[in-house]
Amino acid sequence: MYKSVMSELYNTEILRLTTQIPHQERLSAPDVTATKTSRICGSRITADARLQNSVITSFGQEVKACALGQAAAAIVGEQVIGLSETELEDISARFRHMIKTGAGTFPEKWQKLSLLAAVKDHPGRHGSVMLPFEVLEQIFLDARADESAA
Repeated sequence: MYKSVMSELYNTEILRLTTQIPHQERLSAPDVTATKTSRICGSRITADARLQNSVITSFGQEVKACALGQAAAAIVGEQVIGLSETELEDISARFRHMIKTGAGTFPEKWQKLSLLAAVKDHPGRHGSVMLPFEVLEQIFLDARADESAA
């Protein structure tokens, strides 16, 4: 039983994604930098972004996370350039629903997020797979605050 649960959770595609994390170089002059850490497992993502008209145009990230957190960062990283806050809010809500219920639907370009559906049965891993979303939410929040202060 344990082996089948683990192989479902850490399947070949998830493990492959851990070697394909895009944007692993930090930006030298970002508009915004944010760091998020999972309180449960200690996984952490620090990300830099440049934005234009509230859309991410450049992105760099440092991912120190378990395989599931790395896979989530890889999937989100594939779609981060051109990401708006509105799109992030939609995808983040869909993903949160999926990891709570095991069911979710995503637009085609976000379909790979479905690979993480098995996380539903492992609440201790929810924090790690949510990190890419949380760090991006913080980036947009900080960018809005910087615009308001300017």
